Amino acid sequence: MTYGRVLLVMTILSILLDNLTIQAFSSTSPIQQRIQSRSNLFFGQHSSQTGSSSATTCCSNSRSRRHGFTNLYSQIVEQDEEKELLFSSANSNTTTTTTTTTTTTNSNTTTTTTTTTTTITTTLHNNNNDTTETNWWMDTIREKIGVVDDSRMAIPEYASGEITRMFSHISYSDETTTTTTTTTTDAFVTSVLHRPGSTMGATALVAGTTIGAGILALPAATASIGFVPSSLALLVAWAYMAISGLLIAELTLNRMGETGRQNIGLLELYQRSNLLNPSLGILGSAAYFFLHYAVMVAYVSQGGANLGIAWTDVGLPGEVNPILEQVAFVTIVGSFVYAAKPKLVETTNNILVVAVVATFCGIIGFGATSPTLDLEALVAPSNQHPDLLLDAFPICFLSLVYQNIVPTVVTQLEGDRSKITKSIVGGTLIPLVMFLGWNAVLLGNIMNSDVTTVVTDPIALLQQSGIGNKNSAILSDLVSIFSELAITTSMIGFIYGLLDAWTDVFRLPLEGPDFDKVKLPLFLAVLLPPLLFSLNNPSIFLQALDYGGAFGVSTLFLVLPPIMVWNERYGGGGDDDATKKKKSLTSPPMVPLGKIPLGSLWKAAGTLIIEQGGDKLGVWDFLQTQAA
Repeated sequence: MTYGRVLLVMTILSILLDNLTIQAFSSTSPIQQRIQSRSNLFFGQHSSQTGSSSATTCCSNSRSRRHGFTNLYSQIVEQDEEKELLFSSANSNTTTTTTTTTTTTNSNTTTTTTTTTTTITTTLHNNNNDTTETNWWMDTIREKIGVVDDSRMAIPEYASGEITRMFSHISYSDETTTTTTTTTTDAFVTSVLHRPGSTMGATALVAGTTIGAGILALPAATASIGFVPSSLALLVAWAYMAISGLLIAELTLNRMGETGRQNIGLLELYQRSNLLNPSLGILGSAAYFFLHYAVMVAYVSQGGANLGIAWTDVGLPGEVNPILEQVAFVTIVGSFVYAAKPKLVETTNNILVVAVVATFCGIIGFGATSPTLDLEALVAPSNQHPDLLLDAFPICFLSLVYQNIVPTVVTQLEGDRSKITKSIVGGTLIPLVMFLGWNAVLLGNIMNSDVTTVVTDPIALLQQSGIGNKNSAILSDLVSIFSELAITTSMIGFIYGLLDAWTDVFRLPLEGPDFDKVKLPLFLAVLLPPLLFSLNNPSIFLQALDYGGAFGVSTLFLVLPPIMVWNERYGGGGDDDATKKKKSLTSPPMVPLGKIPLGSLWKAAGTLIIEQGGDKLGVWDFLQTQAA
């Protein structure tokens, strides 16, 4: 049933894609173009001949042109059937002309000259026709794929790579130097300091942002599918998310060139870049808030549960109520971010990130050497279920989210397209390798567990006491610590992300007296909604991430960016299509193959949204029941 649903949705989206892009692909029919171009060449050649011929040939111009156009149409039809015969005919005409010229007498000199000219002209026509036909096919292919003309580049040197940076981070400082000769004088010297962005630092930023709550949900989402199909899903998701990040970087560069500002936020691209109609702009903003709040709900739910496990592990008496666990978690993290200075929050977050990396390495090390690891069962064909593959994509996409910091990366790297590409590709490749290893270790260690039928979440399974030997007990503790640290660091980032979004919506500053007046209401707007949703359903962690990946990530990062890039490069197919195609651009395309990856991206995301939406609403089950 899953394969049938996917095939049906893909077929519908293919039709929609063809209808959407038909204006961008439209052109005069091939036969009309070729007739027009050849008739122009034919008439043009005869016009030049008429000007240089005697008066006796002028009176037959109109008749010969009509006759020539009729022969021209017949020649085109013949060419479509036998192109090789046309080329050999052209060579034969040249040979005949040479022979005729050689055997002509003096009395027929005028006739010979006319014959020679006409024959050579026919050969030139054939050559020009062949060139025109080749150029037409090449232009058609280029138009189908999508090419941005170099004349649209606002800064040709930047587009060609001759100039690598769009701007430079330069700071000035005044220093006082004392010069002692016969008298002592003080001189002020202005120092110029250039702080170029670090590719390594930007790569680490992308990688650190990518590693979040999604990694905790991966084993639960892939356990029923199998390691091999889920690994394939991760690879596909990585490719799509890397392309998405590069498209957002391209949009950011062009927006910087258009506005002259370095600091461009993600919401600004959706709301104020005029690349989306108002409805899609609102959809982008709604998807942004939906994704962030859905993930925050998951953080609160799992963070509170981890606090309860820690309470038990340290030997404290009694059990903590799930409601108190979640309230305590939100209070601890939210109060710290609210009261602490940004520098202290940054330092604390960096320490926690180091602890996340250390515990992750410990999990891989102990998990790979654990006696409960069963590699044969991990890759056994009986444990692979590719028919359920589509259900894993929402979590796979969510696990690789980093696009909200792409504008920051573009600014840090001074608009250097080569560095930006390396940072995005490399920064997402590192988490991909980590996720594959994480999935293999956790799934491999629970394959032969006796309680797999009771607990379907591998992380919850490993957190249970009494599973395996001492190494497994250590692995259980490391998984719990890693889970809590990863959620805490990610939640800090999402709190700042939502604060930035709300201040952007209400046009508020991020610091200063005006911000202090509304600081408490903003923090309540960020923290209270996810807490209330989580309290209503304490086990909502996986469900919240699943919905966020299926609808939030797909809409925000896989559907809207390719539409925006399409409109910016090739026009949107509306009344101002020609104007959009002539719009100056700062950056050339950062993803090759033109329209192909754009259509592929939003078509795949659209398939996921429709399939998952129908599944969660029960549409497919209803149709299946009706069909039965």
